[in-house]
Amino acid sequence: MKATAYKNHAIHTHLVEICEQIARGNYEKAKELFDSPSLEQSGEVSRVLAEALAMMLLRVEAREFERDRMLVEISEAREELERHRGRLAEENKRLRAQVRGKDAARRLVGEVPAMRALRAQAERLAASRATVLILGETGSGKGLLARHIHDIGPRADKGYVDINCAAIPASLLESELFGIEAGVASGVQARMGRFEQANGGTLLLDEIGDMPLESQAKILHVIESGTVERIGGRKRIKVDVRLMAATHRDLAGLVKSGRFREDLYYRLNVMRLNVPPLRDRLEDIPALANMILGKLAGAAQDAPRRVSPEALRLLTRHHWPGNIRELHHVLERAQLFAEGPKISAADITASLQGGSLEQTASENSGEPTLDEVVAKYIHETLARHHGNKTLTAQILGISREGLRIKLTRRGQTPLSDD
Repeated sequence: MKATAYKNHAIHTHLVEICEQIARGNYEKAKELFDSPSLEQSGEVSRVLAEALAMMLLRVEAREFERDRMLVEISEAREELERHRGRLAEENKRLRAQVRGKDAARRLVGEVPAMRALRAQAERLAASRATVLILGETGSGKGLLARHIHDIGPRADKGYVDINCAAIPASLLESELFGIEAGVASGVQARMGRFEQANGGTLLLDEIGDMPLESQAKILHVIESGTVERIGGRKRIKVDVRLMAATHRDLAGLVKSGRFREDLYYRLNVMRLNVPPLRDRLEDIPALANMILGKLAGAAQDAPRRVSPEALRLLTRHHWPGNIRELHHVLERAQLFAEGPKISAADITASLQGGSLEQTASENSGEPTLDEVVAKYIHETLARHHGNKTLTAQILGISREGLRIKLTRRGQTPLSDD
């Protein structure tokens, strides 16, 4: 009994040694042990068992080797994907920059000296973090200039956000600017304001001259602290925003009259750009018309129309109180009148008057239109009363705003105080 137990122990020890040698990768040593006389004497069962153990360990090792090889391949594939992703990101960034550059080049159209100087100023300011104040009449392209500066600067791949301070009621303006926390009022959900949305990018405060004094104080605090606090919030949120402001108003005059904070005015007026009105750059109208018609055609997925020489002469003789915005609307309406690939003088005339093709045909026949008769009467009334617009409006039975609209439509100077 003891002899049998000793023999079994010896066989067990021998098999364990074979397994250890295989596990260590010492296959030659394992083979020597497998072929040794002691295992040979232990009988067929022991040899079969040793061979089974050896095959099992070899399979385990093979699987481990395969797993390690696959992990290496997966790691190499991941690294290759990351390299491709990086190259694609750089290529995408480069292509987007090219597109932005082309858009920017088309955006600030004009070769008059004032526009050339404006483009040069914009290029110098684009790389800086300086706050920019953009001045110019309504519709002259202040927003286009702000977007141009953003698109050619280092923040071009970040967000560009704008807000028209005159178009939002004073009671809602601060929640739009700074955001609001949930629960401030029944049903109110938390949302970011424009400053947070523009974090890392650019924020344009358009028509800032119409901003309430209370909101002006909070804008000043954001500029000084670099943080915002949502309505109903209890914590300050850090924001990194390149700030621009635009207005058609005389901010210096508003400061004197107490309607605009002097400290905010100096904070905004770090760098100032002036956008010339369209009437001072009539030579640029052909290029502007082509740009506008190209955009309109792109939006409609249609071939762009061209403006006839006669139509261009009409456009360059107009006063353009509404500036580029008015030119855009005039060309957009003229496209509806146009029957062919070119916009004619008749199309422009109808569009300028906001009239119809029947009115235009009447004008071409030499007969005055109703619009012309009304305009003549308005001008004669104004002349009789020495340009007093309030009295003229009363005599005509219309409001001052109504008189302003009629004068603007005819290309006359908008109303000012009598």
